[in-house]
Amino acid sequence: MQFKVEHRYRGITLADFETLYFDEAYNEAQCLAVRLQRTLVARTLQNGRLHREVKVSPDREIPPAAQKILGGARIEYTEHLDYQAGTYRGTWKTISSLLTDKVLSSGTFSFRQQGDVVVRTLEGTVDVKIMLVGSVVEKFIVADVEKSYQQAFEYGQAWITQGKAIGTPLT
Repeated sequence: MQFKVEHRYRGITLADFETLYFDEAYNEAQCLAVRLQRTLVARTLQNGRLHREVKVSPDREIPPAAQKILGGARIEYTEHLDYQAGTYRGTWKTISSLLTDKVLSSGTFSFRQQGDVVVRTLEGTVDVKIMLVGSVVEKFIVADVEKSYQQAFEYGQAWITQGKAIGTPLT
């Protein structure tokens, strides 16, 4: 199942948004706000190329019917992200803690200046390879991603509006 999530941030430049987006203190605070437990597994930055791995555990259970299918009450995952500073484009993929070979998700993200706003776009595909119920689980995952990114947007916009620190540039 393909999806696209897009938000428009006001009051920040493209370069400052890039800095904020990858700032660890900001990401930790944002994850708490959207009920995600987050553990930084690896972060390397060489010549402006960032590779980051983060273990994420949403603080919410999946529907009971999906729990029976997936064999657990929560879908935890490790996000792998690659980004070249200044390009405003990157790739991501997640590896699920449940049915690792049957729950696949990956995509791209980008930032662009559009007038007086910065547009953040996340595009991806969620593929659950379980006969008869895969599409139901895909819809649940995509709905959760959309909800989380909406909450993250609201938190991020409030952070920007309040003039909080944006971190250190990647380069």
